[in-house]
Amino acid sequence: MADREFVFGHPEVQKLLREHFILVAADDWYQRRQKDAVGTFFRSVADQGPRKGAGGGTRQGRYAFTASGKLLGFNNNRDPRRIINMLQDSLRRFRALPAAERRPGAIKVPDLPLSKRDPRYARPVEADTIPVKVHTRALNREGDSYTAWREPEPDTTRFRHKGLGVATDHLWVKKTELTKLTSPGPSGTSRSLPPALAMRIARFHLVDNTRGEPPHWRRDEVRKLELEVSPLPDPSNPRAGKRVRVRGLFHLETKDRLRGYKGELDGFIHSMPASNQLELKLVAVGNHWGHGPYTRGARPGKTPLAVVFTLADREKTEDQIPPQAARWEQGYWEADQH
Repeated sequence: MADREFVFGHPEVQKLLREHFILVAADDWYQRRQKDAVGTFFRSVADQGPRKGAGGGTRQGRYAFTASGKLLGFNNNRDPRRIINMLQDSLRRFRALPAAERRPGAIKVPDLPLSKRDPRYARPVEADTIPVKVHTRALNREGDSYTAWREPEPDTTRFRHKGLGVATDHLWVKKTELTKLTSPGPSGTSRSLPPALAMRIARFHLVDNTRGEPPHWRRDEVRKLELEVSPLPDPSNPRAGKRVRVRGLFHLETKDRLRGYKGELDGFIHSMPASNQLELKLVAVGNHWGHGPYTRGARPGKTPLAVVFTLADREKTEDQIPPQAARWEQGYWEADQH
């Protein structure tokens, strides 16, 4: 089964979206709660559809609407054909609107400064925050090497959401944490990764999110976490900045042992203060098993999973998206305490 059979990998879905729609991605968890202009607008659109958030419930879905907030279509299904039908119906409804509502610039949308946003749910990339891109992918083991898992096993009755693609999230690191990592230690010695950062990585980012929103690990589900930092000098250029290797073992597992992830993390961080540049590349590889309420359909047994961490571009809008686990902001930053 190819990726094109999934909703946004389907070529007809992509063509419709590229040619006729402006795409906006948002997190309903925030916006159904926000008491500001963004939250008010989102709820006004959702209230025209079937998901009105009764009792504070989810309004998750795919909405097609005008800039003025008129709902044209709604869908919350993974079937590409149903998405295509919704998009085509929405286009017909849009074209039936008066020309004055459809012309470019008919609606002026003012900027919303951070000071006007609901502070309880604002998650901007602060000046002292370094955003890191996190990619997760299911693998196949072939001898001593791994390849991307592209084809499901013959018996697909045992699992449904195949998770063939790459899942994306963001890890946030404080600059003060990075300074501690790259600061000189005793010559030739290694030291443990700061507990808050180590637990943040393990609990919230060593997860299988290839089929949906994953459950995060509780502190007592971190069975082993031995991540160490050691000097990694560049013999060809001893003045090239500060380079450290981050390496160690992890074992995450629920009490009932039905879900877990066990493996090794390895990589490096290269800080170059003179040029204000930074390199960060970490890879976690191990066997994952089990699923959560919103990630059902995992491959049976213990199967290879990789999580890759690379530096994000803080200037790009897509890289300013907060970590999924940052909904619980204090718990995210203080993962070793809560």
